[in-house]
Formats: sequence, structure tokens, C-alpha cells
Amino acid sequence: MTSCIGRAPANYIGDLGGLPVDLPRNIVTFVAYNGDPTFGKKREGKKPTRGYDSKINSFGFGLRYTDNTIFDKSNKSHKHAYDKEQHLPNDPWVSVRVSSGDKYHGVGAIHRIGDGTISASGLDPVHQYEQLNNDQYKLEVYAPPGIDPKTDRPYREDRYAEDVFIQRDNNSQITTYIKCSNRDVPRPPCIHNFDLEPEMALYVNVQYSRHNLADWQQIERAVRQQILNFRKVS
Repeated sequence: MTSCIGRAPANYIGDLGGLPVDLPRNIVTFVAYNGDPTFGKKREGKKPTRGYDSKINSFGFGLRYTDNTIFDKSNKSHKHAYDKEQHLPNDPWVSVRVSSGDKYHGVGAIHRIGDGTISASGLDPVHQYEQLNNDQYKLEVYAPPGIDPKTDRPYREDRYAEDVFIQRDNNSQITTYIKCSNRDVPRPPCIHNFDLEPEMALYVNVQYSRHNLADWQQIERAVRQQILNFRKVS
């Protein structure tokens, strides 16, 4: 019989957003708990023993949203597919970052972040927003208005300009907040934010190519379900 002494457990375990979870080590990355030293800092004292009451505050994983394949670092076929597809304009692999524990800003965080962005004033014109007349993909669209007098081109065409896409609930609260680059590059990045309330007290940051924006609902559903799948089964 092969001894398991000294081996790391198969999963990271802990409390994620109020529920016990098992996070497979071959799937998740950069797992951190409340009280862990920040990046670049050394831990003082002995590393705590983790249990299902240990509060997880962040981790990441990759997902191919088109077929709900979660990226397995130990799977060679996944790595081959990722290497082959990641340079496509509509690369189907999305990068997911989950924030909970002491990195979760409470119920309504997505509304506060999104509303703060589109309502900001006194900033550089490139980072001020005005709602456009037409929605896109069932999302409200906000963009920098006006013309840059230095270039005589719309602020929206500035290399640092981004469009903002918003979904609201029946109470006009922002539930999905997406910011996408306007740069003329093969894969202009989007950052897509939503939370998992009321199931779990956490919010999610997903990154993908703007060419996939039309699939934002499918992406959100796939990511949400995968996070719920991390819940402890027994």
C-alpha cells in the first residue's frame, strides 16, 4: 500500500460564501483564506490547519463555457486545447476569479461598483459615461461621450476607452456589470462581474474576449453552476 503521509490533500476545503466547499487542487488556483498574508508577504507563525469552517476569500479557475469544461491542470488534452484556442478572437476559455470572506463587499456590491462607474464625475472624459439609446444583447450600454479636442476624435475611440454594459433587476439594481475595451486588437478584453446572492455570499469576476460578449448570459450561467458544483456533497 502506498503511503499518503506528507502528501497534500486532494482538495482545498473551507467555507465559501457561507457554505462548505471542496476545491480540487488540479482545478483551482491562487486559493487564499481570511488571515493569509497578502501577495509578496511572508506568513508569520505556523500555517493553520484548514477545516470546513475556514473562510476562503479568493481563488480562480478556467472554464470553456461553450461545453462547460473546467480546466484541469493535470489533463494534457485540456492544456493542448487551451494552447490551441486561446489566441482565437472568440477564444471559448474564460478566466474566473471568485471573491468571498473578507474580500466580499456585501449584498449589493455589484450595484455599488457598477453605479459608481457610470455615475462618476470629475474624472478624465475617457472615464465618464453616458447611456446610449440602444441596448445591446439585452444590456444597457454606456460609453464616454464627446470629442477629444486634442485629436478631434470621439473619446470612445481613445486607446484607454471602455464601454460599460449593465443588467438590472426589477428594482433597478445592477446585477451584472461588464466593462469592455474599445481597443482595435484581436481580443479586446471584457471584465464581467456578478454575484451569487442569495445562494452564496460572494461575487465573481470573469475575463474573456469582447467577441464573446453576445454569450454573456451563457457565460454567467456556466460559471455560476460551476461554483455551485464546488459545494461539499456529503
